[in-house]
Amino acid sequence: MQHIVLVVPAESYRSDAFLQAGARAAQRLTLLTDAQLPLGDQTVHVTSMTPQDEETQRLVDHLFDLSPTLIIGVDEVSTRLAAILSDQLGLTIGKAEAVERSVDKVALRTTLRNAELSQPKFLVTTLQDLNNLPASEVDALIAEFGESFIAKPTRQTASRGVIRVNAVSLKDDIDPLREIQEPSAPVLLESYVHGPEFAVEGILNGDQLEVLMIFAKPDIGEGPYFWESTYLGPAKVSAKARRELISAVERGARTLGLANTPIHAELRLSEGRAVILEIAPRSIGGRCSAAIKFGDGQRLEDLILARALGDRGEIKERNQAVGIYMIPTPTKGVFREVNGLDQARSVPGITGVEITVSPGTTVYPPPLTDRYLGFIFAEAPGQGGAQRALLRANSLLTIVIEGGQ
Repeated sequence: MQHIVLVVPAESYRSDAFLQAGARAAQRLTLLTDAQLPLGDQTVHVTSMTPQDEETQRLVDHLFDLSPTLIIGVDEVSTRLAAILSDQLGLTIGKAEAVERSVDKVALRTTLRNAELSQPKFLVTTLQDLNNLPASEVDALIAEFGESFIAKPTRQTASRGVIRVNAVSLKDDIDPLREIQEPSAPVLLESYVHGPEFAVEGILNGDQLEVLMIFAKPDIGEGPYFWESTYLGPAKVSAKARRELISAVERGARTLGLANTPIHAELRLSEGRAVILEIAPRSIGGRCSAAIKFGDGQRLEDLILARALGDRGEIKERNQAVGIYMIPTPTKGVFREVNGLDQARSVPGITGVEITVSPGTTVYPPPLTDRYLGFIFAEAPGQGGAQRALLRANSLLTIVIEGGQ
């Protein structure tokens, strides 16, 4: 009997898609969640996705009696807990350590550096140290990283807190980080990498990478903030560039010790070389997985569970180009509504427009948030058609935020 334990955070975008896939894949499905209300018939409650050791041990004892085949998380935070439980129940060996190396930005950078893989230069510091930085050390930063570079928290997701700063105005530029973390918390400084950015979506079967999609990110921009607005796939890249991107992800994942897991990697192509920005042991975030469909009707979540359960059956690729637009928050305030939804949904090529924030929610612009107002999806015979449909649909939306500033 296949018994899947899905680790599902209360606030995850991915809950519904994984719950549906889990129900299709398993003869028995148990949900481990910090939600206040049950999400299904078989629910195990946890106080948070980062429980204390005593509660973790109680979970291990309880799950041991349930004899799960597989424990799997649906996003980054739940993947960490799933890996810990899987190791302690003997379903995996060393997975928690590999996941931790990947999600901790300092550990990721250090591991990749020790293996001499291509990535940004980096330095670990704190807000407190940056605030007290003498002029001589500013000059040293410029010599190491250039006049502008990236500052980011070490334990945030998406683009929350990621800022391109200038050395001469460093103390002012890092001001948003003060709203995200304590002065003594670590901050990662990285050299800025020029070049187009891509996302590689795949699954590690063992340590072999099965590539599902390479997305182009045409409007990621050069900062100071990096809201991931548009994904277009499959990316238009040369065969050589494709090999370079895939090879970098494979080598990076093996170096981190990752195996039998979804992979979402962010890279830039700089002078023909793939530079690793991130390798995460999870699938694509938000509602973006809705854009990854296969010719036999299988969805990304179906495939993730099938591969985790040992199914290596062939998948049928679709011929359509796909596009995703993540609707950013333009200003801080109380979200009220989005007008123009019907018009946006009627644009040729648009397959869906979803608003994922509830009216009355206080929202924040980049870089203070890791959430989006919603998502627009498109399909077209070519990538250009998908991009034009996204642009047209977005132009028809009017976002109403009260008290914006």
